[in-house]
Amino acid sequence: MRKLWTFLKRRIFLKHILATLLLGGVLNAIVLLFYYEFKKKAQTDQVAAEVATIANRIARPLAELVEVGNFAQATSLLAVYSGFPYIICAEQRLERSSESLVSWPAIGCDKIKKSGLDVVVSVPTAAGPATMLVRIDQEILNDELRTEVGVVVLLGILGGFALILAGAAAFLWLINRPLGQMLKAIERFEQYDDPKIVPYESEDEIGKVVQSYNSMLDREVERVNEIREAHHQIVASVNYATRIQQGLLPTTSQCEDAFADFAVIWEPRDLVGGDIYWIKTDGPITTLALIDCTGHGVPGGFMTMLAIATLERLYFENETLSPSLALSKLSDLTRALLNQDTANGTSNDGMDAAICQIDSAKGVATFAGARMSLLVKSKIGIDRIRGDKLSIGYVDTPIGPKFLEHEVQIDQITDFFVSTDGLIDQLGGEKRLGFGFQRIVSVFEQEEWSCSEDLLSAIHSAFQDYSTNEERLDDLTMIAFRTARNTD
Repeated sequence: MRKLWTFLKRRIFLKHILATLLLGGVLNAIVLLFYYEFKKKAQTDQVAAEVATIANRIARPLAELVEVGNFAQATSLLAVYSGFPYIICAEQRLERSSESLVSWPAIGCDKIKKSGLDVVVSVPTAAGPATMLVRIDQEILNDELRTEVGVVVLLGILGGFALILAGAAAFLWLINRPLGQMLKAIERFEQYDDPKIVPYESEDEIGKVVQSYNSMLDREVERVNEIREAHHQIVASVNYATRIQQGLLPTTSQCEDAFADFAVIWEPRDLVGGDIYWIKTDGPITTLALIDCTGHGVPGGFMTMLAIATLERLYFENETLSPSLALSKLSDLTRALLNQDTANGTSNDGMDAAICQIDSAKGVATFAGARMSLLVKSKIGIDRIRGDKLSIGYVDTPIGPKFLEHEVQIDQITDFFVSTDGLIDQLGGEKRLGFGFQRIVSVFEQEEWSCSEDLLSAIHSAFQDYSTNEERLDDLTMIAFRTARNTD
């Protein structure tokens, strides 16, 4: 039943037919009711008038026959009513005595128990005032009336169906056909992106609707083409920006030369992102920086260019710059370059960052972090080195911020891991909580990973399983590398 109702709701033609049948049926019933009552009264009045007319004509001759004692001929004259099937009986009486002078049938109306409509006509006779009583069988009249009304109903039904069929044909041709053409054109445009003008011309309301749709379609096609062209240009520009940003990343050979084992997963949420990493090697000293800039997408991409350019400048001027001092200077230069160190500044952008500097000759790794942590796995276990709870470059970041440096003694083989908050803060699981560090540590502890790439692959797989039903919130970058003390 529900499917039928859904089907009917989607078909204007069927709704039109049902509404026509319902409304037509109600109106026909009302009209027939009034017609029946009117015809019934008119029929009764007409029959009564006919009976009264005949009574007036035969009353005097009938009285005269009775006076001379010719009752047989009087009864024969009164039997004129036998030609009317709806007459039950007829008789003539004297008013003063109510005595029946003559009747048809001969037994008289009083002895006939069947009721009906009595028509009484007073007529003068030689014997005195007399009355003619004629009893009409209303059931026969009603049967005749019902037959007549039934014929009218049947003809009305046939005529109604003929009108409905004609109206349906007109509806299908004049309304449903152009609307169907327009609907198909709309569906084709939505599904296959193929705009088609509806080939229907008329000056009526439907024609105006179709003309309005065709005009709207022309404007929509023009607008869509403009949007596509703009989108194409934007995507082309962003793709070009992606190539530029990828060009800022360290090359594979740089990473292989700097570390005994190195792996990175760099996944901007959009085509370009706000995460970037940087590597510089100078003799036995290798400096690794991971930076998470404000925002993502194109704005984040601009910030990564500023961060890399600033780092290149700092280490060009001082190749032995410590991680804490590098973060401090990066903060001040970022504020200055964005005019965030003045009262007229209109932006408030910055970054989180981690810098790890490895001196393979001394067997020491030095770390400083701005809202980033470093995981270190050595033969004594796994340790999380937390960075300072201070971002760099923002308006409220103090001038010359101080960052704490942490030194890690490098064993024969030491594994390091660092990531942006796109990994840590990603929501997931049944309770929609952040991924967190503990899950990373759990993957670390599963086994002795043969290489950094396998470790990152396992962490990334756990991350995807955890956040399967969630939208990616931020750019994602995670780096794992392994160092060994240079004993040469």
